Amino acid sequence: MNVIQFILMTMEDLHRGFRSEVELLTPDQIYYRPTAEANSIALVLWHAAMTEDGLAQRVAHSEGSIWEREEWHQRLGVGPKDSLGSFTTEQLGTFRPAKEELLLYCQKVWDTTPGLLGSLTEADLDHVPNPERARMTVGRTIANILIGHCFWHLGDIRFLKGLQGMPFGR
Repeated sequence: MNVIQFILMTMEDLHRGFRSEVELLTPDQIYYRPTAEANSIALVLWHAAMTEDGLAQRVAHSEGSIWEREEWHQRLGVGPKDSLGSFTTEQLGTFRPAKEELLLYCQKVWDTTPGLLGSLTEADLDHVPNPERARMTVGRTIANILIGHCFWHLGDIRFLKGLQGMPFGR
């Protein structure tokens, strides 16, 4: 197995994990927030999908994210430049897109990522996109953000399910 195959296998495991955690949730469960300042499962899932969408498109030199090209903000009821990091506490509580639409966006991202990352070569992983951040190669970006950050959010989802008395998927 080469490193590109390893990345693709890891992303497949990540996607399977997200799907198994959220596909059977009710609206009350996916929008549950333990406090007014906390994120819901829906917010965490959206953030992880947007992170993957933008990053995978960028490292593969694609023509922009699915979010932007297909104007998913309209379907999910947020602004075109909105992100989890830009939300106020009030906005956290009002983020309630239709679960089916949210999962459809996630699935589009998850279906697109393997082709984008599979188009990379091992040499591409050593490329430094921003000379001011010389240590942040494409490979390190994939490892730290695309894989590490998104698995962290899978853990967040599992924690939020645990707070609701639910086991995490297998």
